[in-house]
Amino acid sequence: MPLNFHKNQKRGEFHDNKAQSTGRVNTFGQVAIQFHKNTHALRHWIDKAQDEAAACRPARCARPRRGSTTLVDEFIKEQNSNTSAPRLNIAIHICGSRGDVQPFIPIAKLLQAAPHHHRVRICTHPAFKDFVESNGVEFFSIGGDPEALMAYMVKNPGLLPNMQSIKAGDIGKRRKEMAEMMDGTWRSCIEAGDGMGERISALNVDAAEDLFIADAIIANPPSMGHIHCAEKLGIPLHMVFTMPWSPTKAFHHPLAAMEYGEVEKSVANYFSFGIMELLTWQGLGDVINKFRTQTLGLDAMSPLWGHRLLPRLRIPYSYLWSQALIPRPSDWGEHINITGFSFLDAGSNYTPPDDLAEFLAKGPPPVYIGFGSIVVDDPVGLTKLLFEAVKLAGVRAIVSKGWGGVGGGEVPENIYLIGNCPHDWLFKRVSCVVHHGGAGTTAAGIALGKPTVVVPFFGDQPFWGQMIAKAGAGPVPVPFKQMTAESLANSITFALQDSVQVAVQKMAASIAEEDGAGDTMRDFEQRLNIDAMRCQLCPERLAIWRDKQTGAHLSGLAACTLVEKNVLDVKHLRLLRHRHYYTHEGAEGPFVGAVAAFGGLMASLGTDTSDFSQRLKKRPRESDLEALKRTLTRDDSDDARLEKGITSRQFHHLAYRMAAKSYEDDMIHNFEKPSSRPGLTALRDRVAARRAKGGRGYQIVSATAHYIGDLTATGAKAPVALFYNMANGFRNFPSYAIRNDPARRRDEITGFGSGCKLAGKEFVLGFGDALVGIARHPYLGAKQEGALGFGKGLGRGLGGLYFHSMAGELTLHCEICRSDVTSNLRRTRILLEGN
Repeated sequence: MPLNFHKNQKRGEFHDNKAQSTGRVNTFGQVAIQFHKNTHALRHWIDKAQDEAAACRPARCARPRRGSTTLVDEFIKEQNSNTSAPRLNIAIHICGSRGDVQPFIPIAKLLQAAPHHHRVRICTHPAFKDFVESNGVEFFSIGGDPEALMAYMVKNPGLLPNMQSIKAGDIGKRRKEMAEMMDGTWRSCIEAGDGMGERISALNVDAAEDLFIADAIIANPPSMGHIHCAEKLGIPLHMVFTMPWSPTKAFHHPLAAMEYGEVEKSVANYFSFGIMELLTWQGLGDVINKFRTQTLGLDAMSPLWGHRLLPRLRIPYSYLWSQALIPRPSDWGEHINITGFSFLDAGSNYTPPDDLAEFLAKGPPPVYIGFGSIVVDDPVGLTKLLFEAVKLAGVRAIVSKGWGGVGGGEVPENIYLIGNCPHDWLFKRVSCVVHHGGAGTTAAGIALGKPTVVVPFFGDQPFWGQMIAKAGAGPVPVPFKQMTAESLANSITFALQDSVQVAVQKMAASIAEEDGAGDTMRDFEQRLNIDAMRCQLCPERLAIWRDKQTGAHLSGLAACTLVEKNVLDVKHLRLLRHRHYYTHEGAEGPFVGAVAAFGGLMASLGTDTSDFSQRLKKRPRESDLEALKRTLTRDDSDDARLEKGITSRQFHHLAYRMAAKSYEDDMIHNFEKPSSRPGLTALRDRVAARRAKGGRGYQIVSATAHYIGDLTATGAKAPVALFYNMANGFRNFPSYAIRNDPARRRDEITGFGSGCKLAGKEFVLGFGDALVGIARHPYLGAKQEGALGFGKGLGRGLGGLYFHSMAGELTLHCEICRSDVTSNLRRTRILLEGN
């Protein structure tokens, strides 16, 4: 959707003339979207988008085994039913607060327990390491500081920051943090260790059991790197979230504040999800594409179609809320499920302090007031406001200190200040809960039958406040910036009414019958299609190889055994991709493709310049100094290394050399793993040593050389990207404008050979579609509408002839050039990797 900026528009606004809508950022961090008139054309566009989404094919599973038949498949299925499922390595990516992390822990514990026995790793911020590991789940740090993020969000609740934050460089810090977390999501899929220290390569792991390669990913949408990591590894992806993130007509996006005007609410609601995703890609598109191209080696993706990636691929979703609070929308597909709230039973082993137990026993159940991970600028002022509100409401209260530092000064007798305490223990002993509207705290309060008062700060918190008020479980939310002692006291008084108590108790009874964590775990395993991931010879193991000749799916053990017995040639083995994500569908038309290519060029130039600036600021790395030391002191250190003893990894390398008959006279070299590219390793060491020895002058020269190389690569890719995007536009336009069929999937390009093969195939199929369309469309038109339909069909056929012919002609050239450029750039990236 093109966004046209007007000269007189206010900061944070955008206008769309075609849809007759505007948007601006309000003080809650929500995008206020306003429709100025009834847009029937927009409704037609949304209906068509939903029809296309329903017809769109999901991520494709691994190609079936060659020679399989129905009887064979049924026999294999029967055999597999008596065999345990393969043990998977599952990475769970989570970005957010403690309330976002907590619902995933029960799911992880179920997946790693009997009978599944999967290895599950929760990958989130380092601040939650102790919390995750204390619950018996493996942890990996993806970086990021949730406390700093919360402080930033409170200071800048809107999507656009204030001038103070801009001057302080907060925008650059947050973007750098998002880049770090996306890189962390990839590391969490392939690295050993916990991600807290230096990176641990596979060569430096002593025990094979410590190695980790993800076989499946579970993620929440804000973690951002999920789909890209899954595409690179070719593994299943399952999204799990605590708030709605899939387009629907039933309600608007939780981060959107709607101003409907005269437009139908259902149309505006559906439209809000696309706007929010597009804004995210507009702000982070360059960071995402840098992650895809430089870290993962994937093609860049334009925001014009990247923001529709997950709905188009029909990635499965499990939403963690109760349908007693938000019913399932009727327009969601079968790949979306609502499984219920997921609770961590942390209160069963909790023993309260004596003063807390004494306070609870002294009088009637108190009111709980806490804002969790929210960080406020004036904790003293907030403390005074809360104490005054409790006094006006005439209640007792337990006030949580939280991250905001509430509770300084003298505390009245009817108020108790509490630190970290399990909600499932505490909420059973209070009369109502007052909080910021986080999804986790909302779930805990409603599930225990406690009326809820939401004081939203930013983000999705107003959405949950509205849902609670709509369900009758609490008052209409009053935002934090508008909250006074009087308004909070009135909200507490409203929540304690009998009618609210009855409504929330009814919801609690319904939630008690649900099993959110268990249903989410079962939903995940059902969508895995685990039988298709088994090894054919060892069904209890995961298949990771595919025999090119027979199509057999083999585990590592089976493949090694067959190669050792000379039954299978190792040259015929290919890595098995259990999921193929079709992410390069491209533009809807040639003009959109040209715009996307130009935008991608500008973004690439900006990224190259930013990288150049960062390289100039870098100081010599420790690895450079170590490389310099190795070149100077290696001979003198050999004896000392032997005197320190030999590790199990060194013994493994010694055995490998003996088996490979590569034993050397120099004893120290026998305990090192033979390098598959010794010349490249030596080159990297020399470059790193020169960088450390050359100082600032070498750093400037090196950064400039990299910059010139990056600009050259960007320039080489620009014309290829232009023709490639236009070819996609010509190829896809008939499916949008002439017929309603989904565009045909293309094969993947893995090198120059596959690029040439694909170019020839698309050339033939493109002209084939053009010629078939001339006969097909007039025939179908005449069959449906007679002579008038014949004329319309003839027009569609001639239009298809032009677009398909242009697509075939452009594809023939651009696919070959694209594969050649891709191969050369990958080789150049490998050579410069150590620099």
